[in-house]
Amino acid sequence: STGEITMKIAVVTTTRSEYSLNRWVIKRILNDRDLELQLLVGGSHFASLYGKTYKEIEEDGVNNFYKIEFTLGSDSFQALSKSVGVASISVAQIFEYDKPDFLLINGDRYELFAFVMPALLFRIPIGHIGGGEITEGAIDDMVRHSITKCASLHFVSCEEYARNISLLGEEDWRIHIVGAEGIENIIKLKQYSLGELKKFLSLDLSKPTVLISYHPATAEINIGPEEQIDILLKALDQFKDLQLVFTAPGVEHGAEIFFKKVENYASKYPERVKFYKSLGGKLYLSVLKNVKCIIGNSSSGIIEAPFLKIPTINIGNRQRGRVKIKSVIDVGYDPQKIAELLKRILSDHSFVRAITSGKYPFGNGNVSNNIVNAIKENIYNKELLHKKLDFDVKDNEWHRYF
Repeated sequence: STGEITMKIAVVTTTRSEYSLNRWVIKRILNDRDLELQLLVGGSHFASLYGKTYKEIEEDGVNNFYKIEFTLGSDSFQALSKSVGVASISVAQIFEYDKPDFLLINGDRYELFAFVMPALLFRIPIGHIGGGEITEGAIDDMVRHSITKCASLHFVSCEEYARNISLLGEEDWRIHIVGAEGIENIIKLKQYSLGELKKFLSLDLSKPTVLISYHPATAEINIGPEEQIDILLKALDQFKDLQLVFTAPGVEHGAEIFFKKVENYASKYPERVKFYKSLGGKLYLSVLKNVKCIIGNSSSGIIEAPFLKIPTINIGNRQRGRVKIKSVIDVGYDPQKIAELLKRILSDHSFVRAITSGKYPFGNGNVSNNIVNAIKENIYNKELLHKKLDFDVKDNEWHRYF
């Protein structure tokens, strides 16, 4: 060591989907001699139901991290609430004995409160990735906007989300437009070839295939998780030759019924329907790159698919309010409409070309660098923890990185 003080940056990861986004910022911190990484791994990474994804973290060469036990073996509201309490006890102990200088968190999942509340009490400044978005799905928005109010620096994917954060009363100098992290994965993870995919998935993706990435949408007022899945499967029933790849949702209410129904459906057509609990970032993107379209309500249909020029059939309200380009087509819970749209995408090539040719708003994939540079520039700022309400939008003060 050169005797200079290294700053300890804590990074939180609680789900495989968000780890695959955070991977590059984690590597970037690891490789920076001014910074020390403290990785806090919790949530579904240790749940065997979801494929133990902490192994993916170890494979990335990060073997020194704190394990924070979360899941209590059920998706009831009581179990989920208690798990946040249990986890915050572990987080408080870590902060007491190994306090970081900065906490970086990503997204809008309820379990992030287990990290945010201790950080506020310990006066650890928070950097939040993915604020300002509006999904109107379940409780995501309430969680996301409350984290915005707790954060000292905001890392957003595009202009519109920067504006939303400013309108929430955040000072404009705190806002950094860094682009969407999913793009960095596409650029930096070399995707598997069709031959490799055939070996891994026992599926030939040169034949017409569709990726289904669906989460039970708990905010749909009139339609429960079970009925949502039934409608999706009913639409897909009309395509007897189409290959289908299903991925599992996260740890959330309604996930168990999804598992049961899709496993059952896959066992009826084992040759052409596959269900994977955890594809992992690289495998997921490799599949996405080679399908005719993605169906569901996952944010990968909004961010990654359009970058790869893959059309998205976006079902229901989970992503309502997100910035969408024209390759993302919204549809309600109507099996006939879903099927008609899929037929058109599979058969009308000029339609697909037309919708996938728009300008891409979420940056160029240099996100981890942008985030780490912003943290380093601001970490000594005395104003970080002194937040003021400021409802004027001064967009000339935003930091733009692309």
